Amino acid sequence: MRILLIADVHNVPHGSKRTLNTIGETIKKTNCDLIVFLGDIVHGPSTAKKYYEKCLRQVFDLTGDIPFATVLGNHDDECRTTKDEILAVAKSYKNCLTKGRDYVIDMMGETLLFIDSGSYYNGDGSYYDTVKQEQIDFAKSQIAGKKAILFQHIIMPDIMDYIDKREKKAYGYVRDGKKYYKFKDGVHYIGKLGECPCPPDINTGELEQLKNNLKAAVFGHDHKNTFELHIDGVKFIQCGGSGSNSYDKFCASTVKILDTKNLCTQIIKL
Repeated sequence: MRILLIADVHNVPHGSKRTLNTIGETIKKTNCDLIVFLGDIVHGPSTAKKYYEKCLRQVFDLTGDIPFATVLGNHDDECRTTKDEILAVAKSYKNCLTKGRDYVIDMMGETLLFIDSGSYYNGDGSYYDTVKQEQIDFAKSQIAGKKAILFQHIIMPDIMDYIDKREKKAYGYVRDGKKYYKFKDGVHYIGKLGECPCPPDINTGELEQLKNNLKAAVFGHDHKNTFELHIDGVKFIQCGGSGSNSYDKFCASTVKILDTKNLCTQIIKL
């Protein structure tokens, strides 16, 4: 099974036509079995409610007749448009397989798990939201006895155990804000660390509780990162931003194709 992974389009009114054109052309050329949108499809803070549905449909229209599924990101509903309203638009498409915020699809011999990683944390201790225990319990009940592929917008906090941080510039470190980051020595990965990953600051044990029933976990959110590595037996697949309407507008926009048989990916520059 071939899945086209599209993260962080960040479509906006009067946004980049090139973004939509190149994504549309890529969808036509890649001949994939499924398209997964990994959240932040629309940049909510820049999109008034009266324009939101149009921006959303501009993206979903690109799918043609190819089945697609979605998870939502922290910016999708950072506005007056709610997640329920966004999901209603998605589900109005005959080729949409999205069932809700947290759901499972069994397709072509694969179990695909979709989890809403939330937006912003309501309380102290974290900036970004966390995956809640009831979501983890739901996932456990759905993928018991299987090896699933997880899709969610924000990467799990466990990634930070593999990242080294410094206050001063050093060889091999990437600057993000006022600090510098790279993978710790001895970490085997492919792809690029272009910025510090931005998971929630609180670890609710999602990976620990699901790892025995996951073979891969796919994330968006961090536009400049395209790295892949194994953590506790699960292949983490980070996808870079596919749009050019956000902070990554001076970086190459990319999508990935995931072959579920061998978990190999192909990165495509847009």
